[in-house]
Amino acid sequence: MYQASEAVREAARDYRWLLDRGYPGAAALKLVGDRLRLSREERLVLFRGVAAAEPSRRRRALLVSSVRGEPLLVDGHNQVFTVMHYLGGRPLFLGSDGLLRDAGASHGHIADREAFGRALSLLCAAIAAARPGRVLAYFDEPITESARHAASFAAELGGLGIETDASVERSADGPVKRAPPGSAAASGDSGIAESLAARFPGLAPPESPGIFDAARFALELAFGGAEGRLPWFDLAALLDGE
Repeated sequence: MYQASEAVREAARDYRWLLDRGYPGAAALKLVGDRLRLSREERLVLFRGVAAAEPSRRRRALLVSSVRGEPLLVDGHNQVFTVMHYLGGRPLFLGSDGLLRDAGASHGHIADREAFGRALSLLCAAIAAARPGRVLAYFDEPITESARHAASFAAELGGLGIETDASVERSADGPVKRAPPGSAAASGDSGIAESLAARFPGLAPPESPGIFDAARFALELAFGGAEGRLPWFDLAALLDGE
């Protein structure tokens, strides 16, 4: 399990301070990363995990723990990759918006097809356990064998009794960002989370779409023991006391 160094913790606080005051993200990250001599992986944790205080709060307000009976729109590769990176020992952590993220940096490349298949199966089993009313899953066309991934996802979930439609899109982000009120989106993508929050300012589920962290749910269901929890490094707790 990833445990952040004291340098990463200090850098996260400094990086947030700069973001809250309007400094450009890239320049702020270079400044704090260079000062504290962070590795590429540590900088990736900050880049993916830390947002300014206000957008972090907006996104956290959309998080839901249950999708029972509701339509669920799944950002397919995003969620499978998160599970796969955990299986591969890559750093996973909770971002300042409460969503599980990784520093896997695979860039859509699947080096281990067996690990990807296991991750997909774990994700499907967890989604089935959550009992959504229907699943609409979207996989990114540029990723090799995306059509096969979509078909496998639909077949596995269908075999577990969940009505599922899985398709290949130029980018999965578009349809997931259009999730309607009364549904939930399964994604750890900050752009998707921010888009959903911006579409329904000041509203919370069910008046707005919810965000269901299916990858986190899958990993805690499989590896969290009797309590169903894992000791993630939590940037929201570090920065906001959440």
